[in-house]
Amino acid sequence: MEIINKQELFFAGIESFNDPFDGRVHLQFYGKINEIKAAQIRAQYTMNLKKEDKFEGITFEAAQKLVTEKITDEYIINQEEIGARISRIQKAHNSKGVLALSSKNDNILMWSHYTFNHKGVCFGFEFNCDTLPKAKKVKYQTHYDDIWGWLYTDEEIVDRILYSKSIDWVYEDEHRMVRDTIGVETFSLDSLKEIVFGSMMSREDKLEIIDECKKNGLNPIFKQAILDVKLFKINIEDFK
Repeated sequence: MEIINKQELFFAGIESFNDPFDGRVHLQFYGKINEIKAAQIRAQYTMNLKKEDKFEGITFEAAQKLVTEKITDEYIINQEEIGARISRIQKAHNSKGVLALSSKNDNILMWSHYTFNHKGVCFGFEFNCDTLPKAKKVKYQTHYDDIWGWLYTDEEIVDRILYSKSIDWVYEDEHRMVRDTIGVETFSLDSLKEIVFGSMMSREDKLEIIDECKKNGLNPIFKQAILDVKLFKINIEDFK
């Protein structure tokens, strides 16, 4: 009802998600010192470029000097330094706000897990006219990415981890919107294109949702999820 009444979507912190494997920082820090220095020069240089690709001031020579002074044999085996960086990246990752979306509206497991056993609804959005972050498809894998920690900036590592999940979740076909902080974002009235009522939802609840949409200037198409009588399948039909 808050989505309907306030036109707000909540971008949650990854720590509140139901998959404990989601969002874990897993990095590798192997390598010879010359390889590590070369990788760190690239990372330091990249960190000093703005997102819109405008040059911010550091030169390649300055990045090289910085790395030469900092990266030593002692530094690359210092577990406290490595541990501190992993903790810093994990903290940055956990501070992001994530809105989990799906391309599917008829998956049995998702209706069971996320709508109180088919008693809730599925919202269908189209965000073309909104200022919300662009949705990016999640990559499903059997293992964590083998990320060489020396080569990438903290932000690049966070971005890779944010969009990878265990292959066990592939049925969700998840797309994520990510913003820098946890909290709510508003959407425009015409972004809500449809509402699909769960197969076990009461008619009273359906009529209440329709009424609240009218009160708030929302005009979605109303659909009905129906259990197929022959197959383990959900059919989406017009609500009558």
